[in-house]
Amino acid sequence: MILRTAQEVNAFSQRRVTPSLALNPANFPNVEIKMDIVHPRAGTPARDPAPLNEALLGLACDENREAWESLSATATMVLSKSGGSIRTIVTGRRIITTGVYASRKTGCGQPYESMLEKAFFMLCEVDTDVVDYRAQPFRFEFVVDGIKRAYLPDAVTLRADGTVEVIEIKRDPGDLRDPEYRLKLQAVREICDRIGWRFHILFRTDLTEPSRFYRAVEDVQSWAFTKFSDAEVFEVVRQLRQHGQLPLGQLADSFDERLRGLAKLKAMMVGRIVRLDLTNIPDSSTPVTLVEGPQEEIQ
Repeated sequence: MILRTAQEVNAFSQRRVTPSLALNPANFPNVEIKMDIVHPRAGTPARDPAPLNEALLGLACDENREAWESLSATATMVLSKSGGSIRTIVTGRRIITTGVYASRKTGCGQPYESMLEKAFFMLCEVDTDVVDYRAQPFRFEFVVDGIKRAYLPDAVTLRADGTVEVIEIKRDPGDLRDPEYRLKLQAVREICDRIGWRFHILFRTDLTEPSRFYRAVEDVQSWAFTKFSDAEVFEVVRQLRQHGQLPLGQLADSFDERLRGLAKLKAMMVGRIVRLDLTNIPDSSTPVTLVEGPQEEIQ
């Protein structure tokens, strides 16, 4: 089950890797999910349980019986009782960048262990295709070649189409040199395939390049907690339904103050109400469109 070529390593995050040796279900324990969800949300409408937690627990529903049986035959998935990160960051043993990213979209702080993880959370915050996301929400436990292994994803996202994505974040393909580590990641990819999830490895270039896009993401997420009213949302939705697309500056002028309008529109992108073109840092000419779906709830 080892990725044997450099080409496979470089393409790992872009395609499905076919295991050279299938996992043996007889070697894996049954699935145990222990969770008592209490998920307060700050600055957003209450959703209890949170969409991502609901999707994870949804594996045990009758409608997902096939996926549940596949997971049960392959690995144990362990979740925290709080619904938050399953691993507490400890900084006493090694020097690493740590912090907690304040997220309006998820309604709770997301701990990170590198600036690349923080960059990914900022991207999730403004990506209108991401409904919910979490840092290290669970742990996979499984056995490969007679050895028990554990895997904690750096992050997990829930996409607008209902897809769950397990994310591993690395600086570059050189971080995948260790054969044992590649073996573990390949097993994780197969587990995700069996239960209908996606597994991606993201590198620094995926998150910070081009630099103008990264700066645009930084700018929009910095206004995430700006407050806006239902009436303001209704007016923005009305205008965009009428015109299809409008310049950011023109929409901002419909608010009491232009600068506040700009901030509120960026916060509405975090709320998955509008979508701004992030090809460059948003300015008055930036195209704004409506995100299909969420605005239907605001009538």
